[in-house]
Amino acid sequence: MRRRFYLSLLLFSVLLSGCGVLEWKDRALDALVDRIPPDMEASLGNQILPSVLPPEAVLKDAELQARLDSLLKPLIDRNKIHEPKIRIIISREPALNAFALPGGILIFNKGMLMAAGSPEEILGVAAHELAHATEKHVLKSMIQSLGLAAIVNFFLGDISDLGAYILQQSQVLLQNGFTRKQEGKADEIGFEYLVGASINPQGMNHFFQRLEKQKSEGGEGEKLQRVSAFLSTHPLTTDRIRLVEERMAALTPAEKDKLKPVKFDLKGFQERLAQTR
Repeated sequence: MRRRFYLSLLLFSVLLSGCGVLEWKDRALDALVDRIPPDMEASLGNQILPSVLPPEAVLKDAELQARLDSLLKPLIDRNKIHEPKIRIIISREPALNAFALPGGILIFNKGMLMAAGSPEEILGVAAHELAHATEKHVLKSMIQSLGLAAIVNFFLGDISDLGAYILQQSQVLLQNGFTRKQEGKADEIGFEYLVGASINPQGMNHFFQRLEKQKSEGGEGEKLQRVSAFLSTHPLTTDRIRLVEERMAALTPAEKDKLKPVKFDLKGFQERLAQTR
């Protein structure tokens, strides 16, 4: 009874306030996701993972895994990313893609890793996905289709009910994708992560520019299909690329001096990756 009273009161305040319903919904969504404890988010991610990436699709090569972990470790450690705890997985999928799941699970497809022209390009994509994870964009995306009343009802009620809802509807909810605002935020924070780890953020743009060039040129059918798969889940615009250039130009000389080439045997990594089935 009390929960219904608070729900009615909040919805009534929305009608009386100058804020739009969408703004109130965003605020309520943020508050709801903030209530989800890290262990619950990690559990959700682990339970969703097999339906997104079956065990047989996981590339299990200890050497490749160790190399990729070591490449991303400075990016994670120097930015003091502790929550969620990041878990890196390599998928056998040839489709050019990388994505995040709840609980800090980052999945890099074989196709995406093979397409990179430098370690900075892999790190650029990784920084973007890390930002989605730390900002909890994945969870927000999964439940943003709920109406304001439902979000508030979950917020005021048992949070475990929300977990059960996410698991039951995970396949549908994962198709929601990110909003333009969330993509922009991931670019912004990802850029900061790269600079914080002394990694040149231009790698992010170089990767995106290569993809757009391949798409505009048409390319081979299979390759074009892989590129399109990435662009469909990571919508690229000239504005997003331009913003990275503007942020690069805004760095001070001292900040630019700290950006060092990443030492990583990309050729050796990709040769082993290409041979792994």
